[in-house]
Amino acid sequence: MSLASNISLYSHTSLVDALNLPASVAKDFFESKPFGDWKKVREAEAKTQSAIVGRLNSVIRAIGILAKTTAGRR
Repeated sequence: MSLASNISLYSHTSLVDALNLPASVAKDFFESKPFGDWKKVREAEAKTQSAIVGRLNSVIRAIGILAKTTAGRR
């Protein structure tokens, strides 16, 4: 069931059709170069998003420090 649900998720195949696929076909799909390339792209996207979030957190921290510093001068 796990293999069929993964096929359904990653290949936009209905779960019923995925359950009818031979395990060897599913295995071939997950070991294929296009699927490997797709995974690399998704990992790169996640890394980019993580970097953006990290930078935004740094900006937010800096704004907080700036606000505390300027509030202390009054």
